[in-house]
Amino acid sequence: MKYLLPLLFVFLWITGAAQESRSRIIDKATPVDTARYKVTYSLKYKFHPDQRDAYNDTRIVQIGKHRVKDYSDIINHFDSLATEQVRRGADSYSNVSGNPWPLEIIRPIRGNKADLKYRLSWSAFDYSDSVPSLEWIFSDEATDSIMGYDCRKATVEFAGRSYTAWFTPEIPLPFGPYKFGGLPGLILKIEDAERQFVWEAVGFERTNTPIMEYTYQDGNDKRCTAADVEKTIVRYFKSPVGFMISEMGGDSNRIYLVGKDSKRMNNAEAAKMSVPYKPIEIR
Repeated sequence: MKYLLPLLFVFLWITGAAQESRSRIIDKATPVDTARYKVTYSLKYKFHPDQRDAYNDTRIVQIGKHRVKDYSDIINHFDSLATEQVRRGADSYSNVSGNPWPLEIIRPIRGNKADLKYRLSWSAFDYSDSVPSLEWIFSDEATDSIMGYDCRKATVEFAGRSYTAWFTPEIPLPFGPYKFGGLPGLILKIEDAERQFVWEAVGFERTNTPIMEYTYQDGNDKRCTAADVEKTIVRYFKSPVGFMISEMGGDSNRIYLVGKDSKRMNNAEAAKMSVPYKPIEIR
């Protein structure tokens, strides 16, 4: 069965949305652990610190006995919705709404290697990357309260950025979003000095649900190194339209661009436009 794909793409320099995340049809779901805790974070992020408005995502961090998984609840919702629509025989399906952060990470409770997935246009990348042993500096400043939990403050230098975290000893779990952890309590808020990435917990609960690893029907996953993935992302932001055209075999007729004036844009001219980008890890 062939599914209808959208041919209208709108980027940051047109309406404020730079990166398209497609829904993917789940082929197989494999449980890799059982989550004992679930933390819900609100993530506000930008592609570059100078970007005026931040994007919003809802992140889920599942903490199991052997693994911790961090993923976008928005992307997961639309994947599940699209999979159900196709299962019922639909010729097209719902695509991801908004601009959630298209990164998924499963890291071990013990160990220094994580498995990551990143979606970019029609491509999806699987790769391994290191989990740091962070050297936190504890602050003597007065504690803050997040979700009713008393929090302490700590700072750390990681991958070219300075981060401030608020953690609560009331929940003695040494974890947090992304690759952050190693504190004597759950991280309830963490942000970099430029506030390009700001996570804040909005929910915490005990649970007994599986931590799932998915494969997809499109088979677009490419196994790469972390360095290769970052190079590809940089290339994308240098020319989002050019990247799209390249991903579709060079067929520019499959791209239809509309500017703020509601008029069609010239694809060749649009391909020369770039989007400011600064990676989360400045290697």
